Amino acid sequence: MMLIYYKLNLLLILFAGYHPTSQERDFETMETDILKYVNEDRTAHGLSILQINDMESSLAAKHSHDMASGKVKFGHDGFKSRAKAIQKELGSTEIGENVAEGSMTAREVVDGWLHSPGHKKNIEGNFTTTGIGYAPDKKGDIYFTQIFSR
Repeated sequence: MMLIYYKLNLLLILFAGYHPTSQERDFETMETDILKYVNEDRTAHGLSILQINDMESSLAAKHSHDMASGKVKFGHDGFKSRAKAIQKELGSTEIGENVAEGSMTAREVVDGWLHSPGHKKNIEGNFTTTGIGYAPDKKGDIYFTQIFSR
């Protein structure tokens, strides 16, 4: 009985002592802020808000990492395979993608997309879910990807 009590207390101490790293907090803030600004625009246009989808976010993060590492050039390389994976996993019938690159805040990323007709069309499109990912390169530039689907 005492051993179980000790293990439980140790587990509680370890759990209570966990604090996300700065990088984990930054990711959560960047993703949350991009979603917030996109959904603010959608709401202003009478559209439903987008819900984060973990699978789409994982694909978006991988694409951003691949661009930041130079594995693929900046752009939409591999979009068809990401779209097929989403279609297979989620049954989505429409899929879109926005990318951006630079040392920007979430607000600047979304503002840039809203001033580009193609990107704005995705943000205000007939979508229900989204995934957001970003990754810095060695120079500190950030590669952003947002995937949309329904």
